[in-house]
Amino acid sequence: MPEFKNALKDIQRELPDKVKEAAQQIARDWIAAAKNNAPSQARKDAQALNIGTDSAGATIVNDSPTFFGFEFGGQARPQTMHFPPHLGQRGYWFYPAGRANADRFQKVWDAAIDDATKSWDHQE
Repeated sequence: MPEFKNALKDIQRELPDKVKEAAQQIARDWIAAAKNNAPSQARKDAQALNIGTDSAGATIVNDSPTFFGFEFGGQARPQTMHFPPHLGQRGYWFYPAGRANADRFQKVWDAAIDDATKSWDHQE
């Protein structure tokens, strides 16, 4: 039992840092994939993607006023005719890049959890 308690203390100390590192890595990878996936008319919006930090680790931010138009489309009003047709929540380049890399992102999360819990890699 004392060995287990010590391992739990190590896990509590390591887990937040490892999760934060994983979140930042996933955000960097997602941004890179989205930039590669962006159509030419959305390149400016793709270049505006940045990583913001928060208590959970990382968020992807974009302050471009046309980001959502090029990601989800428009054409329902005269003001949005320069965007591609609206596709609902599916997205054109940012969210598809995330879905295409979901397995790789999951491996980053799994590795972070494994690394944080390695102090209790108890085998009998």
